[in-house]
This record gives sequence, structure tokens and C-alpha cells, in this order.
Amino acid sequence: MKNLIKLSALAAVLVASCGFASADTLTLGSYGSTAGYNPGTITVDNTAMNFIGFNAGSNIPSTGMGTTSYDLDPSNVWNPAIPNSAWVGSTMTSGPVGTVNPDFGYYTYTTNFTAGMPFYSGTLSVMADDTTAVYLNGNPLIMAGALGSDSHCADNAPTCWITDTISLHGVAMNSGMDANTLTFVVQQEGTGPVGGTGDPSGVDFSASLTSVPEPSTLMMLGTGLLGSAGAIFRRMRS
Repeated sequence: MKNLIKLSALAAVLVASCGFASADTLTLGSYGSTAGYNPGTITVDNTAMNFIGFNAGSNIPSTGMGTTSYDLDPSNVWNPAIPNSAWVGSTMTSGPVGTVNPDFGYYTYTTNFTAGMPFYSGTLSVMADDTTAVYLNGNPLIMAGALGSDSHCADNAPTCWITDTISLHGVAMNSGMDANTLTFVVQQEGTGPVGGTGDPSGVDFSASLTSVPEPSTLMMLGTGLLGSAGAIFRRMRS
């Protein structure tokens, strides 16, 4: 009987504690590593965007040491940055203001963050000119949109006018400081000559993630123990 009382008490504690178990939340957003255009206050849990490299002929993400990236003014050419983020480019002149058209090809950017729990759910939103693919720890989340006519930026999301927002459910994370990496491969095609004007390039993203399923795990364990205690009690009475 004493063991039954202890089992019931443990179950009750676990069920009650699920109401107090706090989920880990992550707020992520793009911002440049070099001061310049000031988009306002950005409070996020990830590092600044690093410009990793340029590849003229392949959309495979570049690798190597990151270099500086720059906050860009979207002017009226791109949609305003998603709240709590900034448009980012590889140079100060890659954006819509004072544009010097970047080389045609693929520009890789990365940002890192720390996850306190093994699984998260939430949403991720991204815009780009012309378009971008997005990877989390090497796994594809969003594929680049079709350029189509490319009269302004890509015709299909993600574009500089259309935000591509996806839901993430139970995504696995790596443990360790800054052990998780979001990678963006931004495609730049354009219609103007390289070094000319009018063909900007950049990327903007924001994400909100909440850890799962720690509170529900406690609830399942607690209710399971309560069920076991009840079954034992009924068996003892019979």
C-alpha cells in the first residue's frame, strides 16, 4: 500500500508539473554583421548573417569561413523587412539604394543559434531577390522559387515582394553552443549588366520556434503512472 501511495503521489506531481514546465522559445531574424543602414532594433537569438561565398554555376551551398554582410535599405523596390529582421546583402551596394549589380550566380549566407531542447515547432518566413533556398543543418526547408520572367525578382515565392512562410513541426536540433545553422543560397540572375544599376540582391528572414514535447511528455508519463496506480488499486480490492 505504501508503494501504491508513493506511485500515485509521483504521478500527481508529474501531471501537475506539466503546467509549470516552461518551453524554450527561439526568435530568429536576419541582420548584417557590419553597421551601415540602420533598420531599427533587432532582438534575436541567432548570430549575424555571414556571407560564406559566391558560386557562379552551382546552387550547392558554398563552404568556408564567413565574411561580413551588410544591412540593406529596401527602399520601395523590395517589401519592407519582416518585423525584427533586416534585409542583408554581400556588399553595401548590393541593395536597391546605390546599386552596383552583383555578379550573376549563387550567394551563400549562414547564421547560427543555440537550441536548449532537442525538438522545436514554429514558423519560418523568408524573402529574397531574386530568390533563395533555405536549409537547416543541411536539410532543405524551402527550395528556390522559379524565376519566370524575372522582371523584378523571381515570379514564384520566395521573392522580394512575396514572403514564403512555412510551418515547422518537431524539427530536430543539435545540442551545443551555436550548433544549429540556417543556410540561405540566394540566386542572382537579373536582367541588367553586372556592375550596372537596377539589379539588387539580398535576403531577409524571420523565425519563431518553441520547444516540444517536454510538457506533453510529463503529462503522458504522469497519466500513465496514475493509470497504473488505479489498476493496481482495483486489483488489490478485488
